[in-house]
Amino acid sequence: MLPPKVDEHSAAPEGLMPRVLRGPFFGGRTVFTGGAGKELFAAHLTADDCNGLGITHGGVIATLADIFLVGFIAAQLPAQARLVTASLSVDYLGPSRAGDWLLGRIHAHRIGRRQCVASGEFRVGERTVALIKASCAILADSGAPQ
Repeated sequence: MLPPKVDEHSAAPEGLMPRVLRGPFFGGRTVFTGGAGKELFAAHLTADDCNGLGITHGGVIATLADIFLVGFIAAQLPAQARLVTASLSVDYLGPSRAGDWLLGRIHAHRIGRRQCVASGEFRVGERTVALIKASCAILADSGAPQ
């Protein structure tokens, strides 16, 4: 199943809710998530996300992948669960640029007591620009499912 569609001039993808990010990298930036398990996501790319070649910097793609994958996994766990990224991989398949909507969908492979694995893709329009995958370790004192 493909990620949601969005008009390139839209302020927000239909059906997704805004989420303001916290933290040192994207603090204050608004992205969008949705779906029953928060499996859909979107981010509008800006010139600040691009490198000297005019394409989205790989570090931006990787950071967004980490934010969305871990956020998706966290949404599947009890609110008190604490988790950390144990592994993150990104296969870059094509470029994205300022003004593009980076759209994605995530799928859980395993939500367990100690480890969770999810993967997905980032798309721009009909093109897949990155395949993403993360595993997270659930910290022992977090109240995760037994």
